[in-house]
Amino acid sequence: MQVITSKDNEIIKNIRKLKDKKYREIENKYIVEGIKLIEEAVEEKAKIDTIVVCEDCVENNTIEQKLMYEIAKYNCIYVSEKVFNAVTEVTNPQGILAVVEKENKEDAIDYNQDVIVVLDGIQDPGNLGTILRTADSVRIKSDNNFKRNSRCI
Repeated sequence: MQVITSKDNEIIKNIRKLKDKKYREIENKYIVEGIKLIEEAVEEKAKIDTIVVCEDCVENNTIEQKLMYEIAKYNCIYVSEKVFNAVTEVTNPQGILAVVEKENKEDAIDYNQDVIVVLDGIQDPGNLGTILRTADSVRIKSDNNFKRNSRCI
């Protein structure tokens, strides 16, 4: 097992840059941190680019063996605690994080299909206006066939 001990390593520098939203958008990647989020990313078959594991967590068996077997299928790098703390933004890190590629959800949206917006218990007309402006901003078209019930304004 090779352990990266320098914060100046290129891989570590690139992961640290992902803290900045601009760089996340350029690279089309983001960071997920913690045991539960990594497990969920693996279960959901997310496009995991790199998994960073703190060597102390491996030695202390903080991360369950089952997860260690699962993440071994991915590009894993092991880092010292000092390097991991430079990469993480969590106050009490669990010693594992992953760099995940964003999926382009925009391609999956079909704006020609019907969209139904259901509102219940709207009491403030300003809230209705905000909802309608939001729907308009994402190009949801209205056919002006609003169905009303006695509780709607």
